Amino acid sequence: MSEYIMPLNTTFQNTFVGGLSGIDYDVKNDQYYLISDDPSQFSTARIYTAKIAVKDNKIDSIYLNDVIFISQEGGSPYPKYQYGKNLKADGESVRYDPSRKTLVWSNEGERLYRPMDTTIVQPALTFISLAGKYIDTVPLPKGFHITKQEYGVRKNAFFEGLTYADQYKTLYASLEEPLYQDGEPSAFQFGKALTRILKFDVNQKKNTAQYAYNLDALPIKPTIESDWNLNGISEILAVNHHTLLVMERAWAKGRDDHSFVKIYLVDLNGAENVIDNPSFIKNPPKPLKKKLLFDFDRLNIHVDNIEGVTFGPKLPNGHNSLIFCVDNNFGKTQIQQFFLFEVIP
Repeated sequence: MSEYIMPLNTTFQNTFVGGLSGIDYDVKNDQYYLISDDPSQFSTARIYTAKIAVKDNKIDSIYLNDVIFISQEGGSPYPKYQYGKNLKADGESVRYDPSRKTLVWSNEGERLYRPMDTTIVQPALTFISLAGKYIDTVPLPKGFHITKQEYGVRKNAFFEGLTYADQYKTLYASLEEPLYQDGEPSAFQFGKALTRILKFDVNQKKNTAQYAYNLDALPIKPTIESDWNLNGISEILAVNHHTLLVMERAWAKGRDDHSFVKIYLVDLNGAENVIDNPSFIKNPPKPLKKKLLFDFDRLNIHVDNIEGVTFGPKLPNGHNSLIFCVDNNFGKTQIQQFFLFEVIP
């Protein structure tokens, strides 16, 4: 394992670098895509391209190359997010498709109720060009919209994870936390929360399957009640067309200053397709079987808010590498970490 820390409060091409919530690797051009979850507060909603130099099985340096500003359907950039305005870019994952030379990104939207105003921004899964121009969006399945009722997607809990599979014919997307109609979110001593992983046909832009995924309980008891007390899927990565790495990331307010991150392996072959199950509360499903591959707590170092993972370059011994990135939330007390791991066959 190699850890690399990028300086905080870095600027690049007149943008404030931070909130790096997703990473993907273009093998042919040895280039990475990094999406910021900045809702145009510090700089316009954007994706960075970067070079990550790996030497002696360690991350030697990270250089940003360019900024891709994400356009809305009409061609204009996303404006600065304001309460009460039903428009917000909140990028959580990005994946590159070399067969079409396009990007896909997930926008988490917003669900916010205050005495003076209400903000509802529908989440979205959108294809864009390498210049950031809107191409198309994926119609959301029934039950996956944000509503004024406790139905649909929870706040900050949309498609936090994306991954292509099957020669870019399939796109998988994972909900960070359960839909309201699927039950309660993960909590301390509650390890029965069920979220969903969805399968999309890329050409038809159609949801073809859904799978129930059982989240671990929150590992420690929070000392402060907060929306930040959660355990959810922060990213997924396809190993092949039916096997996924699933990254669970937990945080407990007031108890510790680090994230609890575990990597699981799930096989979708033979799994129950719950696409026609509108409510796990009413119709309990058979969740995916998961196998623990790695627990970041084994590292005995500070682990911040890991939200992105991609396969990186082949290592000199021919083994694959995995690169993880942290979303520092533009916080002064957090660090912008990257991790490099060797994948042992």
